Amino acid sequence: MAAAGAAAVTALLAGCGGQAATGDQGPYNGSEIKGAFTLPSTEFTDNKGEPYDLKEDSAGKYTAVFIGFTNCPDICPTTMADLSQAKGMLDESEQEEFQTVFITADPERDDPELLDMWLSSFDPSFVGLTTDLEDTDATANELGISVSRPEDRSGDYQVDHGGQTLLFDPEGNSRIMWSYGTEPEKVAEDLETVIGEGA
Repeated sequence: MAAAGAAAVTALLAGCGGQAATGDQGPYNGSEIKGAFTLPSTEFTDNKGEPYDLKEDSAGKYTAVFIGFTNCPDICPTTMADLSQAKGMLDESEQEEFQTVFITADPERDDPELLDMWLSSFDPSFVGLTTDLEDTDATANELGISVSRPEDRSGDYQVDHGGQTLLFDPEGNSRIMWSYGTEPEKVAEDLETVIGEGA
C-alpha cells in the first residue's frame, strides 16, 4: 500500500464514539491521500430505490464518501451535519460539483426508505447506499475503512466503523481524508481548494 494509504489506515477509529488521529496534512486541512484509494464499481441500491454503481454514478463530481449507519448515536449524524454545513459554505457552482455519499454499514436495518428519511434531515441531495453485507464489507475494505458488527444482531446493537470521510475526484481517485470532528469551515476550505485546482 502506498504511504498515503497507510497514513489513512492509521487514522481509523476503533469504534463509534472514538477519536481519530490525523496524518500528514500537506496543502489541506485534512490529510492528503492522493491516489491511495479508488472508488470500486460496487452495485448498490440508493435511497430512492434505484441501482447505483459507486464508481460510474459518482463520476464527474467531487464525492465525499462516509460509511456509517442511521442508528449511530454520535459520529454519523455529526458528520452528516458537518458536511451539510460545509456544502452550504460553497458558492453555487462549487456545490454543483460536489456530492456526499453515505454507505450504510448496517444494511440489515438501513433500507432505502430509512436512509432517505434520515439523510433528508441533513440534506436532500445526499445519496444513501445499501447492499448486502459481503459487498458492504468488501467496499469498506477497499477504501481502508474499518467495519465490525456483533455476531448477535437480534436486538438493538451498534456497528463499529471508521469515522473518516474520504473525498474522491471526478475520476474516482482519493484526494483528501477528513478525520471525525474536522470543522465544517475547514472542510469547505479544502473543497474550495481542490475544486479550484481542477477548474
